[in-house]
Amino acid sequence: MNNFNASKVLIPVDFSETSLLAIKHGAFTAQLTQGNVYLLHVINIQFFSQDVFLPSVTVHQQTDFEKIAQERLLQLGEQVKSEYGVTVECITKIGSPNKEIVDIAKEIGATLIVMGTHGYSAIEELVIGSVALKVITKAPCPTMAMNSEADHKGYNKILLPIDTSAHSRQKVNYAIGMAKKFSASVHAIALLDHNEETEKPAMELILHQIELIAKKENVSYHHDVVSEVKNRATSTVNYAAKIGADLIVIMTDQDAELSGFFLGPYAQQVIHLSKVPVICIRPVESETDMSILGGTSGM
Repeated sequence: MNNFNASKVLIPVDFSETSLLAIKHGAFTAQLTQGNVYLLHVINIQFFSQDVFLPSVTVHQQTDFEKIAQERLLQLGEQVKSEYGVTVECITKIGSPNKEIVDIAKEIGATLIVMGTHGYSAIEELVIGSVALKVITKAPCPTMAMNSEADHKGYNKILLPIDTSAHSRQKVNYAIGMAKKFSASVHAIALLDHNEETEKPAMELILHQIELIAKKENVSYHHDVVSEVKNRATSTVNYAAKIGADLIVIMTDQDAELSGFFLGPYAQQVIHLSKVPVICIRPVESETDMSILGGTSGM
């Protein structure tokens, strides 16, 4: 079962705007939860001679490049430690960014990865950065992803999109646990397209069950049902803007969707479109997921 845990926050840093923003989100979360921060810079060996990460640096020797990157990372680490009062460890690696990030996450036992959706290699970007996409789908822990518009203002309203597919209980427990830690409210939204109106009673039952869980944990809870949805991703993002949500929690196992006005996985589209951070949770298989509150694939 996935429960909120920020005891070890891994933040990949390539010195881009979004990675520096990720530091604010990650360090803030670690500060509140008394967790440790791990800043990781991966020198992408494929683009190393092109000065992709440090454009002001003209050196081309790998050892010099690594030394300069480590020094800059250590400076960032000292700033984070001073500003947030958290323990910070700085790690520099050479290799494929997505592989190194996932490997380090496993090695240190990371409980949360916080990263920007762009950076590392603009050449590889499709809808969101390919590095972020690969990390989200392979990471051993939840990943908080954000673009440059996701300014940090804390987490007061957590949006929880719900549909009728699997693994929703894991996301519900995570969102409520995080809301409790941050004294935030949870806003669950059921999104139904024109073919799903008959499922409305079942969705209302699920929303009521979530309410009982939230009440048990003394977490403020609100819910809504939106019908005639043409595009779940845009509807999710639009609803987040409507209620002033500052965080969205989704699952990562949504299959490619060819409905509405977009192509591609629900999760990828939400991350790309959202102006607030999105926490992506990989489902953990268990028999308890088959209950009535057992579903939201991707959502």
